[in-house]
Amino acid sequence: MFRRLLPLLLLSPAVAMAATDVADPYARFEEQDDYNEALEVPWVELEVQVGQGPDRAALVELENRHLPPGMRLFADLEHLSVSDEDHVSRLWLVVRSRQGAENASYEGFRCATGEYKVYAYYNPKRSKPLRPVKLPRWRPIRRGTWRAELARETLCSDTNPRDPDAVRVHPQPEATDYRSPYE
Repeated sequence: MFRRLLPLLLLSPAVAMAATDVADPYARFEEQDDYNEALEVPWVELEVQVGQGPDRAALVELENRHLPPGMRLFADLEHLSVSDEDHVSRLWLVVRSRQGAENASYEGFRCATGEYKVYAYYNPKRSKPLRPVKLPRWRPIRRGTWRAELARETLCSDTNPRDPDAVRVHPQPEATDYRSPYE
């Protein structure tokens, strides 16, 4: 009986090594992993100063199917900015009712994370029209909302912000602009 087990005992280390190679083919690379997490540069948002309200002459109406009935969305695309440092798209948005009432907000959109932030509100009928938000914070853009459609259709190209000049020329993609990546 010992003679039958001896060859099995001698082969068992080789079988064990072969089994680990099959189970984890990348195990040999773990020793060479020289990734240093300390070298990562954390994302830092630029300080934002809101000086004035939207430029009424620069407002462009944007089609948005997720607004309540009777509401229209306008954007001050002339003053749309995208920072090269923090990659946030910032602009004035105006929502106007059928009766003419309107409210404006200065907002930032982070395409990489799908978040937005409101920096200030503006209502020209108030005694103090510009009202900065005291502690603005990033909030997730919920699917199926007017902000999600605005980000997807106007401000973002996947996880990157669109170029402001391109947004000014074509605020919203049209069916004729689409070209398949496989053509």
